[in-house]
Amino acid sequence: MVGDFCTFTRGASELMATTLVILVGGIEDVKDKDIKNVSLVLMYIFRFVSGAHANPCVSISCYFMGYLASKLMLIYVACQVLGAGLGYLLLMRILPQEGAQIVCQNEPLDSSIQIVAIEWLLTSVNVLGYCALWDIRSCGWMYLGSLRRELLVTACSFVGVQLTGGSINPVKTLVQGHPGLVWLQLTGQLLASIMMPKIWQNAYMPCYRSLQKPIQTRKPQAVKGNCGYRVCGLFDQVYVQLNINDKQFAVAWRQSRSDKHI
Repeated sequence: MVGDFCTFTRGASELMATTLVILVGGIEDVKDKDIKNVSLVLMYIFRFVSGAHANPCVSISCYFMGYLASKLMLIYVACQVLGAGLGYLLLMRILPQEGAQIVCQNEPLDSSIQIVAIEWLLTSVNVLGYCALWDIRSCGWMYLGSLRRELLVTACSFVGVQLTGGSINPVKTLVQGHPGLVWLQLTGQLLASIMMPKIWQNAYMPCYRSLQKPIQTRKPQAVKGNCGYRVCGLFDQVYVQLNINDKQFAVAWRQSRSDKHI
């Protein structure tokens, strides 16, 4: 259900995470526009509550990957937009007038095609990194997820900061972007968030297509010997590795993306 407590906590987590992205990220921009460390902080705080997306592109990509229901994705995006507005208001109250002008004035290139292409490329790299993080095969390296995300965001921001601002985040673009060119940046970002999950699913996940078919269940049988198991998952995806008599068996399971699961 949309109105249950779990959904409320997830939405509140995204609201607070996006507020901190704008607030702490804006303070960082005043000091050095090339340094982006707020992402690592957010992952440690909100990762196990809602995933700490704080970015509509990430939530949209998660939906197209099949790990987030449509209504929950809309709730995430709405909370992220509200969080960006709240973070902007707090930022303008904290910073002096000179600092506020530095944060909010960002003029990218003059070429429309270049702006769309650069934002699409940078956001594509960021989304592909998330697709790799969500992939069932990366569950053994989940403890490095926060560091991987921070390095990826920092690299993309460092590459694009002198060209288009390199925000790779629509809500941050709305706050800090140039008013006359925001729609070009948003176009590239949203296109990447829709295209990259489809490319990942078709190019790098062929062995998971069978999960879309009904799974035939059988009566469980007793197994003799030394048995052990390891379970790790992210969102609605679970990966189970069984060790039976020194032989490993992998079982993958994923919930349907139906709205009834939210």
